[in-house]
Amino acid sequence: MKINISNLSEGVHEYDFEETPSTIELDERFSKPVVVKVELEKRRRQLFLTAHVKTSGRFVCDRCLEDFDRDLEQDYRMTYVYEMNDAEGLDQDEVTVIHASTNEIDIAEDVRDYIFLSVPMKLLCKDDCAGLCRKCGKNLNRGPCGCPTEDTDPRWEKLKQIMNKN
Repeated sequence: MKINISNLSEGVHEYDFEETPSTIELDERFSKPVVVKVELEKRRRQLFLTAHVKTSGRFVCDRCLEDFDRDLEQDYRMTYVYEMNDAEGLDQDEVTVIHASTNEIDIAEDVRDYIFLSVPMKLLCKDDCAGLCRKCGKNLNRGPCGCPTEDTDPRWEKLKQIMNKN
């Protein structure tokens, strides 16, 4: 995912990329192509990149342990400057300093990082996933398991006895 910036005229330029996950070193959870739409605005001493990244991954639900597919989309921005002085007033997390003799920008590493950032911390197959029964382990998304519904933690038994006396 390289963009040739040598002799690039000032103004807005658009690029489309489609790569296999292995090309940008994504792990086995990702099997569908990674699609990236880039808008690069070149100014005299700065390059402003805006990218929209789309792909899909196969994950394991944290509640029911079933495999599921999830589409992932992420937007990110990056500003490329030739000197740090050119980055005044910009978010430093979105600034990369490049050498004046740089001929191309490789965005593959940034794309990979932003894909990983788009994976939720808590992976759920659906928002209302019922999870597994604590007793028998049945996937409750497929229906009730038949285990008794009242399940008191034994650590609360003494408190329950005190409450029943009053």
